[in-house]
Amino acid sequence: MVDIKISADELNDPAIDEIINLEKSLQRNEGQFVDDIPTPLYLNPVFYYAVASFLGAFLVWAISEPFYSDQDDHGIAFISDYLLFGPVAGMIGLAIGLTYGITNRNYRKMYYCSVVGVGVGLGASLLTTFLAEFLFGVTSAMAAYLAHDTVPVPGDDFPFKGVAFFILMCGRGMAWSLVSVGAGLGLGIALKSKKLILNGIAGGMVGGLLGGLLFDPICRFISESSDEAALSRGIGIAAIGILVGFFIGVFENVSKDSWFLMLKGPLTGKQFVLYKSPMDIGSAPKCDIYLFKDPLIDPKHVQVLKSGSKYLIHDQDSEHGTFVNGNKINKYILQEGDVVTIGETVLKYHERERR
Repeated sequence: MVDIKISADELNDPAIDEIINLEKSLQRNEGQFVDDIPTPLYLNPVFYYAVASFLGAFLVWAISEPFYSDQDDHGIAFISDYLLFGPVAGMIGLAIGLTYGITNRNYRKMYYCSVVGVGVGLGASLLTTFLAEFLFGVTSAMAAYLAHDTVPVPGDDFPFKGVAFFILMCGRGMAWSLVSVGAGLGLGIALKSKKLILNGIAGGMVGGLLGGLLFDPICRFISESSDEAALSRGIGIAAIGILVGFFIGVFENVSKDSWFLMLKGPLTGKQFVLYKSPMDIGSAPKCDIYLFKDPLIDPKHVQVLKSGSKYLIHDQDSEHGTFVNGNKINKYILQEGDVVTIGETVLKYHERERR
C-alpha cells in the first residue's frame, strides 16, 4: 500500500474547492424544482418580431409607393428597386432592433441594435439588389421566351401563362428572397452572435421568398392591369415584413439549445436564449441579460459560459451571492431544470435534449 501525503497548502488550494464545487453540481436537490410558467404572447419572439417587421415594411411602402414607377421610364431598374427594397430592409432591421431592446427593457441596446439594423439593412441591400436584378432578369427572359409559344388573349394585360407564369413567379420569389437577407442580419451583427446571424439570414430569405411568390398571383387576379401593381406590391412587401420577423422568431425558437425562463422578476415568462459564450447577467444595461429594478443584483453579477457541451454559471464575487436549487455557488455546471436565484429574480435553466 502506498501512503499518500497531502500538505496543508494542497488542502487550501482554491482549485480543490473548485473541483468539489463542480462535483456538487451533479448532486442536485430535486425538491427545489418548480414548474414552468407560460410565456405571454407579447414576449414570444415569433409574435413581436412579426408585428414590428410588418409595421416597418408597411410604413416604407406607404411612403414610397406614390413615387414608384412600374414602367421605370426615367432611370435604371436597379436604382428604383434599391430605393424601395433598401429602405424596407433597413426599416425591418430598425424594427427588430427596437423590439429586441424594448422587450428586454434595455434601452441602451435598443438604440445600438436599431442603428446597426438600419445600417446593415441598407448596406447589404446594395449587393443583394444587384444580384436579385440579375437573377430576375434571367428568369424573366426565360418566361418571355416561353410566353411566345402561347396564344395571347386580346385585351389581356398579363402575357405570361402556364409554365411561363410559374417561372416568372419563382424568379421574383428568389429575387425578393435575396433582397430580404439584409433585413434580418442587423440583430446578430449588433450582438456579435453567429447563431443570430444565421437565424436572420434564414428568416430573411424564407420571408422574402414567400412574399415574392405572392406578388404575381395577386397582381394577376386582383389588379386590373399588370402596370398597376401598387396593391400587389403593398401586400408583397407587407408579407415580407410579417414573414421575415415571423421566421426570425421561429428559427430563434427552433435553434435554441439552452435558455433561461424567468419565473420571478420584471419580465416573468420571458425566455433568455444563451446565444453566445460568455454571457453576462447583471443590473448593468451592457449585460447580455439585463436584470433591472433589483437592488440585490450587482452590475455584473454572474457570467454564463460554455464548458464542453454544458454551460457553467460563475458568480462574479457578487455581494449577495448566486444560488442554484437553493444552494449558494461560486461555479456550477448547469443542468436541465436547475433553478437559479439572483437577488430577487428567479430563472429556470432549460436545455434541448442532446442525442
